[in-house]
Amino acid sequence: MGKIAKQEQFTYAPRKTIFGLEKNAFLVTLTSFLGWTMVNMDSSFFSNVYPLIQKDLHLANWTVGAITASMAVAACFATLIAGPLSDYFGRKMVFQFTILFTAVGSALSALSGGFVSLLIARCLTMAGNASEWMIGQVMVTEGTPSKSRGWWTGVAQVGFPVGWFLTAVVVARLAPIWGWRGVFWAGLVPIFLILVTRFFVKESDRFEDLKQFRQQAKQTEGEKASEHTQTAYSVNKQEATQFTYRQLFNPDLRRTTILLWIWQFVYNYGLFCVAYFLPSIASAHGFTLSNSWMVSAWGTGVGAIGYLVAAFLGNIVGRRIVSLIWLFLGGVAGTFFAFGIHSIDQMAFWWAAYYFFTVGHMGAYVPYMLESFPTRARGTGASFISFSNWVALFLAGITSQWMVHSVGVNLAAFIWLGVAAWIAFMCGLGTPKIKPGLDLEEIIN
Repeated sequence: MGKIAKQEQFTYAPRKTIFGLEKNAFLVTLTSFLGWTMVNMDSSFFSNVYPLIQKDLHLANWTVGAITASMAVAACFATLIAGPLSDYFGRKMVFQFTILFTAVGSALSALSGGFVSLLIARCLTMAGNASEWMIGQVMVTEGTPSKSRGWWTGVAQVGFPVGWFLTAVVVARLAPIWGWRGVFWAGLVPIFLILVTRFFVKESDRFEDLKQFRQQAKQTEGEKASEHTQTAYSVNKQEATQFTYRQLFNPDLRRTTILLWIWQFVYNYGLFCVAYFLPSIASAHGFTLSNSWMVSAWGTGVGAIGYLVAAFLGNIVGRRIVSLIWLFLGGVAGTFFAFGIHSIDQMAFWWAAYYFFTVGHMGAYVPYMLESFPTRARGTGASFISFSNWVALFLAGITSQWMVHSVGVNLAAFIWLGVAAWIAFMCGLGTPKIKPGLDLEEIIN
């Protein structure tokens, strides 16, 4: 299967470091963070300025639901395709295309003149947004040192709350002056930094080794011949020549793949449902719309800290155990959010607690999930898990209102924030333990 080669074996001379990272590792982490920040800014731009778009373009009320559902479908298809492409052609190339799709979609959004053009623009943008997330995280996982890999992957996740926070600033400043079109043009600014930085980023040694093996395997006939091809990094040579989705459901990865997918789907379904109805929940308790904005701001701000704490502790005691603790406590916070709110301060506190733990657990979950898949199928595995997010978004859009009308706001919130977090917790109990600091190839072997 080839020997296990560590990243340090490929460092032939001392190199300058930035925050303890070599230049390439630093640039990979920076671009991943900026990319994730940018795509979340763009996504939240739409939700914040849609009333202005609707008024300006004279759109009917049903169009927001149609656009949101179409965006989720576009995201599903994009993530399913992007993963295998990154495993065969390179993470760097696919990453750049995701940024390009986002850029073009943002520009077309600003230029939209009606429902159809806006729908196409948002679907194109969402295809780039959804694909960028996991491709960028794969690059961080494969390009940073084993001992700090989980921390830096967790840091890159903070782009989610940072993006939503920056949206509040940008919309408040630019929308009154430039209108909704100006907001989307502003969303293009980070793209130039990312694209310029991408020219200086290299693929990881382990991916280049895998790519070379596959090229050599194509020149030989039969799986036995490919087994004699030498590799610097340990790899299951028989499975590495199979289609990557088949690899995910082979006996060695099947259980982990399914549990990680359900874990992510259930968590995101609950989060997306509440995201749709946070203003309605506030109203049900007698609070105003502006109160719900304040609650949302508290959640994203505190959530960023939850990401970092989870990433830090996960790098010390283990990412799986930290994720499970965070989910359990997040379910408790979600239960109090559903049944224990008597003032706006209590609502803000329990929403922030939910965000800190349940949403913040992603700071440990994402690096744990990424190191659970081998390099030969990591891009596909990560994107398949990301696919669950967008399935959850689609289902939340078509079922959340029905649940509220069927069981009431409080019980629905409990199901979304409490029960969903605990189901994800139970899925995590069935996944393998991974000791922090192991090289990626050591984990798989």
